[in-house]
Amino acid sequence: MGLSRSKIEGYMIPAVKGKYYEKTVVDAFLQDVATDADDTLLELAECKKRIRELEKREESIAQALIIVKQLSEQIVSKAKAEAEKIIMESTAKQMEAEQEVARLEKLRDTYRDELEAQVKSMMTDILNRVRSEENK
Repeated sequence: MGLSRSKIEGYMIPAVKGKYYEKTVVDAFLQDVATDADDTLLELAECKKRIRELEKREESIAQALIIVKQLSEQIVSKAKAEAEKIIMESTAKQMEAEQEVARLEKLRDTYRDELEAQVKSMMTDILNRVRSEENK
């Protein structure tokens, strides 16, 4: 029915003989108030039930958020560890590659020096043969 404060205050119950109220009118008014009170109490109970449901959902969501946060922290931690591992491995491979380059450069220099020495020796042998042929 939806009785409001202003409707209740404005409800006119005619007095009989200036002093008494007619029982049927008062009973009808009280029935309206009781019906409205019952409706309001039912609505209040439904609202309380809904609030409890929402509070449970909120609690579930809060727990889910905590779990998600923990999982995301674990993922980030694992990703950082994996990244550090990859960096260390790549640094080690880079160092190995640099050492191999240095070794190969040294080997190249050694072979070049040996080749130059052999070429000089061969040229000296050839010059000596030519001179010996000329002297004959």
